[in-house]
Amino acid sequence: MWWKAFLAALGLLFVAELGDKTQLVILTLAGRHRWQVIFAGAAAAFALLNALAVTVGTALYEILPEKVLKYGVAALFILFGLLTLLGRDEDEAEGERIRSRNPFLSTFLLISLMELGDKTQLSLLALTAKYSYPFFVFLGGTLALCLTSLIGALAGTGISRLISPPWMRRISGMAFIAFGAVSLFW
Repeated sequence: MWWKAFLAALGLLFVAELGDKTQLVILTLAGRHRWQVIFAGAAAAFALLNALAVTVGTALYEILPEKVLKYGVAALFILFGLLTLLGRDEDEAEGERIRSRNPFLSTFLLISLMELGDKTQLSLLALTAKYSYPFFVFLGGTLALCLTSLIGALAGTGISRLISPPWMRRISGMAFIAFGAVSLFW
């Protein structure tokens, strides 16, 4: 069953992060700095935040009854989906405000602050509470976020020509709602 935890984290977070404000900031920063430095800063931030989320999720798994976790996780995902679908586009200007001589540190700090308590971090927490495989949830989630960061860093502004941010937000919202519904019965 470890593979379910890995694939759930990988698939959900990959779809959720595509076109998210964080990826838009990475796109913006990669247009001004070397993509390798921006990617490294984002990957380091995601690894730290994901470790934190998985640690808290493991504690919840130990404390709360399984039924409470099941319904709580499903409700959380459906709520994230609805908020994503109903939310407005985030302003890309956040990334434009970063002016630093150290793009790695700037990216690391910006991503850490933007993602602290974000839906992707809370999703990892919920997935860890749902499954008893925190390492595989961490691995799947971190891989997903690193992949989306790499796409953002490599693509620059090109990705926005293929799929608009509003469409990516819609896809992410529907994925969260679907995952929440599946969590109720699985």
